[in-house]
Amino acid sequence: MTHQTFWKPQKQEKPKKTSSLGQRKKEKKEVSPLKQKIFVDHKPGKSSKQRCEFPASVIKELIAEADGKCSHCKTAPDSTTHHVMPRGRKGRGVKTNGLRLCGMCHDIIQTDEELLQYWISVFWNKYGDYFWFDEQDWNEHNHKLNKQMELEKVKEERLQQIEPLADLIITAAGRDLRAKEIRFLESLETKDLNTFTAMFTDALNGYAAQGSFHQNDRFED
Repeated sequence: MTHQTFWKPQKQEKPKKTSSLGQRKKEKKEVSPLKQKIFVDHKPGKSSKQRCEFPASVIKELIAEADGKCSHCKTAPDSTTHHVMPRGRKGRGVKTNGLRLCGMCHDIIQTDEELLQYWISVFWNKYGDYFWFDEQDWNEHNHKLNKQMELEKVKEERLQQIEPLADLIITAAGRDLRAKEIRFLESLETKDLNTFTAMFTDALNGYAAQGSFHQNDRFED
């Protein structure tokens, strides 16, 4: 018997899949001319460490004022500019934080907390609070202070809003409000607070009319 061969379709090679790693990287987008101008004009500020360094102009002024003598011992020639409020405590390189010293006095003050605090108090009395601040410190300090004042103002206004209702409750209960009760009143929306105050006033005046209170008792919101 003759051996027969059967026809087989030829295998078609499938295209090999390429992993994402093998794919060509996307081309970076060009930065728009507007953004390029912004980046060119942008000047990054100094780092915290850089702000603690004394500029040459400040050192020059301090040297002139020291007149060649150490500000501590008053005898040896000055050779270095000391941070009255140390750099490790965010003392900046501003004139009001600089003290010209000789090398020996500088080393002593650096390691003697009592002497360090002495000069801090001297400069505090001379220049006032935060004498070691630079312009950025003052801006941040004033910003926080303004925010705090705004919050206190809002809180004060809120206390004035709840005061009429609080007074009514205190009068009726014969005691001061508890902390959680004050917090509850503070949590009320202004509209709800006004409604609650009016309802409470009407209720107490109703009790007074029925003789629960003295005839002359009146409660006003």
